[in-house]
Amino acid sequence: MTRSFARGLIVCALAVAATAPALAANNLIGTSVDVSWLYPDTSTTYASQNVTVGAGPEIQCAGGDVGTGLCAGFTDAATIDLGAQTLSLTIDSGIASWNGSTFNGYEFGNLSAGGTWTGYTLATTFAGLDASRISFTPDAVFVNMQGIAPDAGESFTITLNSTPPVPEPASPALLIVGLGAIAWVARRRRV
Repeated sequence: MTRSFARGLIVCALAVAATAPALAANNLIGTSVDVSWLYPDTSTTYASQNVTVGAGPEIQCAGGDVGTGLCAGFTDAATIDLGAQTLSLTIDSGIASWNGSTFNGYEFGNLSAGGTWTGYTLATTFAGLDASRISFTPDAVFVNMQGIAPDAGESFTITLNSTPPVPEPASPALLIVGLGAIAWVARRRRV
């Protein structure tokens, strides 16, 4: 193998590696997400907190309406943990229930900072919480907990789904042209 051919292969490998970040999966880690408690409807914010998604729970409430942000209104001890593609709430003590109005629940907003989301899946142990209580947009997820009386340890996890990005046609075309040029140079040197 000639030096110019080897260099050409290295250049092509670097070109392919440069397109890899564009094809990476959506990820909330390191982004800022707005977590809001909406009550008595989706246009009224009862409490909210902006968090940066990282390792471990983003919000831990001791219960008893103690704390700031979302925790100021939590009668139950609760944990909110956001992951690369997940939104989770766990009730650590089952004292109160979500009562009252047309909407009593949560909005997870500014999700588009982590990518383009196309849907979600729900896993839950809350009796009565199902997909009909979830509203989804590419930038926000609304979870209506109205009328649900939690027990200690109950939780939900929403996993955000995304369609893998499709590389633009110019990238593969450029790669093919580059490989063709390398082959042409290598062949020309052999002659």
